[in-house]
Amino acid sequence: MRKRLPPLLLALSVVGLVLAGIAGVPPEAPAQAKKKFAMILPGPIQDADFNALGYVAIQELAKAHGIQVAHSESVAVADAERVAREYITSGHEIIAFHGGQYPTIMKKLAGQFPNVAFIQEGSGRMADAPANAWVIGRKFYQGFYVLGVLGALTTKTGKVGFVGGVRLPDLVATANAINMALRDHNPKASLIYNFIGDFNDPVKSRQTAEAQIAAGADVLLTFVNLGLYGVAEAAKSAPKPVLLTTLYTEKWDTAPKNMAVALVFDFAKPYKEIVGKILRGEKGGYYEMRPGSGMELSAIRNTPPDVANKVRAVFKDVVAGKPLPEITDKAP
Repeated sequence: MRKRLPPLLLALSVVGLVLAGIAGVPPEAPAQAKKKFAMILPGPIQDADFNALGYVAIQELAKAHGIQVAHSESVAVADAERVAREYITSGHEIIAFHGGQYPTIMKKLAGQFPNVAFIQEGSGRMADAPANAWVIGRKFYQGFYVLGVLGALTTKTGKVGFVGGVRLPDLVATANAINMALRDHNPKASLIYNFIGDFNDPVKSRQTAEAQIAAGADVLLTFVNLGLYGVAEAAKSAPKPVLLTTLYTEKWDTAPKNMAVALVFDFAKPYKEIVGKILRGEKGGYYEMRPGSGMELSAIRNTPPDVANKVRAVFKDVVAGKPLPEITDKAP
């Protein structure tokens, strides 16, 4: 008959066996936590425009790279640093500023948080970009040169209008590019331009568009977000036919008889490529968005076939590298 071990000895024997097992067979490693990415947007994601495209981009990011994503919309410049710091404090390792309004804040935070990777959109290369920042250089002006060609070839009054939002370098460069296209393709035409100080104010946009139409403009090129709906109302109620162009997304339903073309953007492409590089250890660099790389022309409507063909041909030339001067922030 076997002797029973005293309870304490039995317990110590069991513990010893468990410890031996632990020492011999490593426990299964816990699943690696997902990387955390946050995007700060200047406007509402319901705009079916610039901010909506940013939101779409981060959803595609999550699928493509298996990362955890978050966003904050309608973030004013004055509040962006606080919002970004909150994300960093909560463990977000990649912070994207979806807008050209935030570079000063990005540079400040990048210096203070060298282990965080930042993404900042801008007009082109940033001379003093931090080592832990990716810059998306959006060459709006190259696409707007093409829209300016459409304006030059379709205006009957010789007046082309430009309704812009905040007076950022991107928008000034855009106005200059339109002016250049008018000189190249219709030297008798002239540009009427206004920066209304807001991308999402349809009332200001409508009032500005009405003033430009009253001054003779019969083609309006727009660089606004929700403000586009105000411009569309002005065009539809104008006493004479007025053509419109827009950007980011197609918006034919806002003014089917007036819309000529849209400069369509795909932000998912650069964001997926950049985040892929960050995950592989490349914390900083430069990515250029331009015609043929994240910018495309929509179908062209409400214009003569010969004009549409010419505009498409000019777009192909720009995609292929047609030389356009680097235009920045000198007023037209």
